[in-house]
Amino acid sequence: MRHIRGTALGSTFPLVAAVLSAVLIAVTAAFSGGQPDPSSDRVPRVTSITQITRDGLSKTSLLSDDAYLYVTEWPGAHHVIAKLPLTGSERSVISSPFSSVQALDLSGDGKKLLVAPVEVGSSDAAFWTVPVGNGIPERIGDITGRDATWSPDGKYLAFCKGSVLYFANANGTQVRELFSAGGEVFAPRFSPDGQRLRFTVGNVAQSTTSLWEVDRDGSNPHALLPNWEKGATACCGNWTSDGRFYIFQVTESTPTTITTLWALPAGPQSDNSRAPVQLTSGPISFGNVFPGRNSQSLWAIGVAPAAQAVKYNPAKQNFVPLLDGISATDLDFSPDGKWVTYVTIPDGILWRCRADGTDQLQLTSARERTALPHWSPDGKWIAYVAMEPGKSSRILVAGRDGGAPKEVSAGAKSQIDANWSPDGTRIMFGAYVRDAQGIDIRIGDLKTHEVVVVPGSEGLFSPRWSPNGRYIAALSPDFTKVMRYDFRTRQWSTWFTEPAGAVSYPVWSADSEYLTFDDLVTDEESIRRVKIGERQPERMFVLRGIERYPGVFGLWSGRMPDGSWMFVRDRSTQEVYQLSLEQSSNTGF
Repeated sequence: MRHIRGTALGSTFPLVAAVLSAVLIAVTAAFSGGQPDPSSDRVPRVTSITQITRDGLSKTSLLSDDAYLYVTEWPGAHHVIAKLPLTGSERSVISSPFSSVQALDLSGDGKKLLVAPVEVGSSDAAFWTVPVGNGIPERIGDITGRDATWSPDGKYLAFCKGSVLYFANANGTQVRELFSAGGEVFAPRFSPDGQRLRFTVGNVAQSTTSLWEVDRDGSNPHALLPNWEKGATACCGNWTSDGRFYIFQVTESTPTTITTLWALPAGPQSDNSRAPVQLTSGPISFGNVFPGRNSQSLWAIGVAPAAQAVKYNPAKQNFVPLLDGISATDLDFSPDGKWVTYVTIPDGILWRCRADGTDQLQLTSARERTALPHWSPDGKWIAYVAMEPGKSSRILVAGRDGGAPKEVSAGAKSQIDANWSPDGTRIMFGAYVRDAQGIDIRIGDLKTHEVVVVPGSEGLFSPRWSPNGRYIAALSPDFTKVMRYDFRTRQWSTWFTEPAGAVSYPVWSADSEYLTFDDLVTDEESIRRVKIGERQPERMFVLRGIERYPGVFGLWSGRMPDGSWMFVRDRSTQEVYQLSLEQSSNTGF
């Protein structure tokens, strides 16, 4: 799923309306302990998970003083800060001078909130203090930024703006630059003693996040987990009140996309001597964690994934549901438009049915997750990506009417992006290994089983075979160039250049004259296209009015046989949970 970022967990998760319940209801959830370092005397584990809210409202930031929850919600078109008592009275809304506002932090005495107004199209906002009871909101100096946090004693403020982390007095004076990162900075938090700051750095082009730490005076900046295997998707942490653990979240994509919570024990991190301990493993994704004041519990927002496939209606500029009642992504219609294949959410199973949703048939088992299915030109076969934990992904081919899937090519390299040749006798795919070395594009013959590497394709990925069979479009290793291979000349050339990450889910037009793609980076999110022989893409339409589901390979998009665009609307549910912690010896659980 998309990274659940700092104060904005689930800003892409619209929910089903329901009734708020203040009653604590225990829920069943799987959880497990990780493998702690032997040098740690005690490690935390989750002993129970209790659902606190059942209101169906979309939620972002979460704060608590153990008596009240302060949750930024989306009951409609605007953000509000809800005050939810853990016992007794009803939900109320914190008064503010803003039509849309988000809570960033809670003062140590629990009397005021650090907030920022939410403005569409603006990444930076002014910071304000808002009393949780009676009082007057106050602007904090003239500073602006994205995220902010108070020091434990309330005397200082740290805030993020672009790639820079700043430090200032609590009233917004004496601002100084603390650290400049190589990417977007967000989710800052002070250590309980107020001497250090930990924060997240995001790299949009590479779709990675990493945890960093810097001393309050700006000295000793360093990545927190530079060599940890999951460090590239770690983000958005907070210390327990006793300072013994730093709780953060990790987004994992296989075998299914999920965000899990981890605890990093206190101590020197320069030698990586202490390993993070896993606290949750599903089926619910947890993020936006806020430790309780007694260090024996955590508050977090839990997301139960669900989605709705839709097609875009350009005339009315709205979205029409597809496959009503089915939570699915990665749709592909057969060339004649009579059949559709899809991957269910959250279990990742491949199915097919008729275009009207009838005659459903499960094609794969639950032991593997599937993605990116594509019909053969004759509508009898479906090629797709199969993924299992600890194994290389494979391109398999399943029959429309079931049966054992067949492998296109054996080998140690992972395979992705299946493309059919126009005559249906060959499949092109991308091949890679986990460290991103040795990437290339290959074509497998389904009759002879011979597999060849496309000449000059080393280092290229995300291949797309044109419907007329003449061209291959692929992306360069730096994510900026779209390369084109001409089977007639047997030569690669640079077709056009875009900002890193701007070309997502490229697809050829039916006449092979255009390559269209989903641009998530440049200006407003939009669908763009570029014509053969031209180098400058043109905008087809801006994508508005939809909160999209973040799947295994990002925000999916596709096209129907008639040229209509398909997207996946996020229908995940979001609620607040309390996770009880127990610290036990590291000899076992």
